[in-house]
Amino acid sequence: MQISIIIINRNSRLFANRLMETLISSCERIEKCSEIIIVDNASTDNCLQVFEEYSKKIRRPLIKIIRLKRNAGFCYAVNVGIALARSQLVAILNPDLYVDSNWLIPILRVFETLPRAGIVQPQIYWYQYPERVQSLGLYADIIGNYKDNKFGSKVILAPFGAAYVVRRDVFMKIGSLDPIYFMYGDELDLGLRMWLSGWMVVLEPRSRVYHYMGGITPPSAYFSNLKYFLMRRNQIITLAKLLSLKYLLIILPLLFVVNILRGIQSRQELRSILAAYMNIARNIRYITIKRYQYLKVKVLSESKLHRWGLFRPLI
Repeated sequence: MQISIIIINRNSRLFANRLMETLISSCERIEKCSEIIIVDNASTDNCLQVFEEYSKKIRRPLIKIIRLKRNAGFCYAVNVGIALARSQLVAILNPDLYVDSNWLIPILRVFETLPRAGIVQPQIYWYQYPERVQSLGLYADIIGNYKDNKFGSKVILAPFGAAYVVRRDVFMKIGSLDPIYFMYGDELDLGLRMWLSGWMVVLEPRSRVYHYMGGITPPSAYFSNLKYFLMRRNQIITLAKLLSLKYLLIILPLLFVVNILRGIQSRQELRSILAAYMNIARNIRYITIKRYQYLKVKVLSESKLHRWGLFRPLI
């Protein structure tokens, strides 16, 4: 099986050289790595010069650079990259990481030996502390809050968004990433849709990548507020799109109460939560259409995910 690598780039000058060196080294070890596609979200630093230099001097893998005219968000950029990819498998990577030289080999074996694997996540370590694990994948509680895979299970609900590999045809069939998310929460939405469509999400601990958490995130109050708004809004959208009405009648009121309690603790959080609910109200038609589309490919019920331990109690 051939694999394409997609980097969703935005102002990654500090990380670009190490990322490209390690990716090219890993691709030299296997013939199945055919291309690296950089989808750039209108970077304002000179990071694209780094990628351009590699594209001129490296013949294999083929390096392509796609320049978006505006910062369209992580989800839209992923969809652009996957639409252009030519391989059966596609790796989705943040730019603020580097990879082990053999990281692709065990992942390819999983896809070859596990026909129902839709997503495989490598084991992710800290960029600054390469012996410390950052993520073994994600679970969720019953209202859609992230939970770390603390037990190291190889079967997970969703990948950590910094690095994962998907089957391209399955990704397209279940509807790609939802561009309304912009960023944050898209991995939970994708993982849930994979499972509910009959595909598995798994961790491959023999594959290692190293991620600098927040390495390209602007350290500003505005971005902090935007992040919190997107996380709360996208959490509600995911539940509303994918879960049965029986579950929604229980979960959405419970989540509303939890959000009110969060807002009581912080006026700043309250503003973000209110903005999230108002935005959902404005986009209710879009969410309803997406729900109808996703329900057409849904073959499992969320009750099975509860029984399998992929949804955890609210604690």
